[in-house]
Amino acid sequence: RSIIQNPSYFRNHLRQAACFRCLQRYSEAARSAMIADCLYVLAGGTGLETTDLIQLYWQALIQEALSGEVSFLVLYTPFEKENKADKIKEANKNFAEKHPHYVQYIFTDPNGIHLLPEGAESLPDQQYLLTLGFRNKEIGKTVEKFVTQKLPICPGTSTCLIT
Repeated sequence: RSIIQNPSYFRNHLRQAACFRCLQRYSEAARSAMIADCLYVLAGGTGLETTDLIQLYWQALIQEALSGEVSFLVLYTPFEKENKADKIKEANKNFAEKHPHYVQYIFTDPNGIHLLPEGAESLPDQQYLLTLGFRNKEIGKTVEKFVTQKLPICPGTSTCLIT
């Protein structure tokens, strides 16, 4: 309401940024702090210390927004030559139990057997199922679509084969 009454007063935007931060809406808080910084400079604010502090504040808010935007998690499940369908169901169930905030969409790659990323401790030649859990169902569906779609293979000929 104070911004509506006086949109050019930088402190109103700083107050809005503080409110958004308390609500954990960090990207909106960063935007409000950036606006406050611009308004401070445009209004002839000469205190370099003030503008530096405002800049540090919105930069910290951006970092907070980025760190809070994890939209998926990964779980590797050891895989032996067992029934793959049963192992996929078990991997999905384990993922849901371990990571309840990422169950809007759970996808275990049915096509590939994976190795752990470099630097992770694993047994030699151990294979793993890769399970992804998403906070956003649409993002999960899109990833699954791209992972499971059949792509054309063009081995140097004029025709492509679908595998």
